[in-house]
Amino acid sequence: MPNTPEETRLTELQQTGEAIGKLAKDPAAFNRTAEAFLAENVEAFQAELSRLGLLPFCILICRWFCSKHCVLICSRLCREPINPQVLTIAEMRDFALVTQQLTANEGLLKQFLDAVDKQDVDTFNKLLAAQRWQPFCHQLCHLLCSVRCRRVCRIFCPPGPMITEVGLIPASQIDPSGRAAGPSLPPGPTSSDNKAAGVGDHPFGGWVNIKGVFNIANPFQYKVEFATSPAGPWTPILQAITDYHWCHGGPLVSYSRVPDASGWYNVADMDCDGLDYLTDWLTPNDRDKLYYLKLTVRTAALVEFASPLVPVRIDNGAPLPAPPLIDLQLQAPDGTRRKLGCCETVQQGKGNLVVITLQAWDENFSHIDVELLGGCNASFPIVDTGGTALSKTYNGNVADTGYPMPTEFLWDPWKAGIPPCCYLLDVVITDRVIANNTWSGGHSAQGWHSITIA
Repeated sequence: MPNTPEETRLTELQQTGEAIGKLAKDPAAFNRTAEAFLAENVEAFQAELSRLGLLPFCILICRWFCSKHCVLICSRLCREPINPQVLTIAEMRDFALVTQQLTANEGLLKQFLDAVDKQDVDTFNKLLAAQRWQPFCHQLCHLLCSVRCRRVCRIFCPPGPMITEVGLIPASQIDPSGRAAGPSLPPGPTSSDNKAAGVGDHPFGGWVNIKGVFNIANPFQYKVEFATSPAGPWTPILQAITDYHWCHGGPLVSYSRVPDASGWYNVADMDCDGLDYLTDWLTPNDRDKLYYLKLTVRTAALVEFASPLVPVRIDNGAPLPAPPLIDLQLQAPDGTRRKLGCCETVQQGKGNLVVITLQAWDENFSHIDVELLGGCNASFPIVDTGGTALSKTYNGNVADTGYPMPTEFLWDPWKAGIPPCCYLLDVVITDRVIANNTWSGGHSAQGWHSITIA
């Protein structure tokens, strides 16, 4: 059940109280944080919160400082206390009109903002008197101060480091199970989902490109790590990568970016080509295993900022068995069966059915195609006597793995109108893996069995 507005408000206030209380228990840290806030020193503000493990509450702490700051400023600037008797709806409308007049006059607006920033009591009150806005002193002061607060807190508390793309798929398109939805960014390497055709819910394999943003003041180094649990342990990606300098219209020059033994790359090495190409990950040789990726960025003072985790499902295994199991038998009217070897002939008119046994599966099954190939480029889908086609896709059901156990089908080739000829019963199964940043059919396995229809 989602929280009610009242529960959300209570939670936010409780978190604010807990966070600012933890900060206040360290007087030196509180003083440094307050000074950084007043000086708009983003790096120092973030560093203090990071040191105390309070970065997740950055916006709440910043808003607390803003609220306190605005109360103090407006208490100084407004000589008369606010009169609760005049706080009516009519007064709200009057203040709305005052707000419109002020914001329409850019020069006057700048004068008011400057007076608030400098806490210039005389200038602020002269401006109020000139406009005959003295009754709105507190409202105007809090309005102007709160706008500054919102701007400051956006700067002080950005979203933080984020992994934005994995295998050219936006991280927002990866679900909690680590499976991705298309299309890729840029379009092309992975198409949009078409689950009925077996396309979607993609795991990753092979080489995986990882992009991200830093979102901190003065980033110095970064690393990307992976783990099989959100709690770690974490393994850094140590891949040397080839990138390109192409600055200010100069020549395109390739260079290698190499992390140190702990996985830290230097941000300065990224030059001016954009700071989003983080690394390439040679994924582990696992099949259908969930991993987590984390980006950590640090300043020159070695203050670290970690990103939210991105789940990534890895599958570097081909469908099993390889080749698929295909077994053919001839079933007589009395139910007895005999095995059909390669190139054996089955004859029309004797009331016999062909028993097809298949086993072909993958944890991330995309589609299986079962066809009869032969003649002059002829192909025929195979449908059992109950009207079920042997070919199928996962059709959005990630629990469907194909034919994980030997599965029997009864087939009447003559009722299906198969012309007499030599044929191959061909079976191809593929998975949904985005391999090397591209979905092009995933891993596959193929098998066949020859048969002659007479």
